[in-house]
Parts: sequence; C-alpha cells; structure tokens
Amino acid sequence: MEEIYKDQFFVMYKTEFSKYNGLMEKIMDEQTTLEVHLSTEFSQNVPKKFLKYTPDEWARYAFENELEYSINYYKDEKPYCQVTIDSMSIILNFYDNNILKHNLMIVFSKGDIVKGDFKGYSNNKIFLKQISWYGDLGKTLLFYSNKKQDNVFLKEFVKENEKTVLIEQFGTADLSKHWFDTPKDYLDYEVLLDYQNLFNQLPSVPA
Repeated sequence: MEEIYKDQFFVMYKTEFSKYNGLMEKIMDEQTTLEVHLSTEFSQNVPKKFLKYTPDEWARYAFENELEYSINYYKDEKPYCQVTIDSMSIILNFYDNNILKHNLMIVFSKGDIVKGDFKGYSNNKIFLKQISWYGDLGKTLLFYSNKKQDNVFLKEFVKENEKTVLIEQFGTADLSKHWFDTPKDYLDYEVLLDYQNLFNQLPSVPA
C-alpha cells in the first residue's frame, strides 16, 4: 500500500491495487485482484511472464497498454473510492460513508463509439460522461460529448402518490468543463477524487 499526500487539498490517501467484490461484500486483496484482472484480459491463457508480475507491475503495464486495473483509495484509514481503468473508460465508485457499499459512480470516457468502433479522443483529454447516485431512489445523468443540443439525459426514480415513478428526459447544457487532462501515469487520479468540488464547477450538474 502506498501513501499519496495532496498538498493543495491537505488530504492524504493510501492506495492499494485491489477491487471490491459485491457478491462477497468485501475488498479483495491485491493478489486476488491481480488474478481477476489477468483472467479478464486473457481468460485461461495468461502469458507466463504476467504470472510473475506484482500488482504494482501489472498496474504500470496495464496503464501503458490500455488494459484493466483497479485502485482503492483510503482516506482516514477507511475505503473512500475505487478507480477502475480500462481501454475505454475510467470509473470511480465512491463508498457510502466509508462502508463497503458504493453510493456514487462517476464515469470518464477516453473516446466515443463511431460506426461500431471505439475512437479515442484526439485532444489528449478524458470526458465526464456519466454520474449515477445509488439508493432507494437512484438517479443517473448521461452527457454526450458529440452533441450541442439535447446533450444531457436524466434518468431518475421519484415518489409520486406513494408510487415509484421513472422519469426520463433530455436537456441541454454547457459541457465545456467536462473535459479533463488525461492521467499522466498509473496513479494520477487524485484530482478526480474531490467530487463535490468537481460538481460545483459543472453547470450541467444540479446543486
């Protein structure tokens, strides 16, 4: 486990290359997580060289080759956020009051699907594509980088007359602040962890 101190935020995070298992309701250890990632990428045919990799070595290699790896960030010794990275996206799952249950997901896309193929963005940026709040009444906002009108889609469950009703609607917003610099290395995700500060800068996200 490594420690990362963000001086400008006065926040210290500890990191480990682990992954939350929802069925087991626990965070797997680094070695088990590594085995899961290798199985995801190579199924039953894992090249022998990767069997000797440490979790840190795999994370470095995966970052450089657009493969899957995950990081859990701990704040005040408690699980704070899991970041899962693959060839198409960066997914942040925040833990609910530091217990082992996710209550917020933020997805950054590395590109778009164009005519059935994934095309990475040419501006060396990532795009904030989705925000989902979990709970009894969940809500999801989807953002479209390639649209000027109707570029925000809301899907929300609300209570009406003691019944749960699904609302779906499009809207239009300025998404210019949804672009962020591409992470420079395999641990360069801390700037994305302060989601409240991030939301405050986005006119597309309701206060």
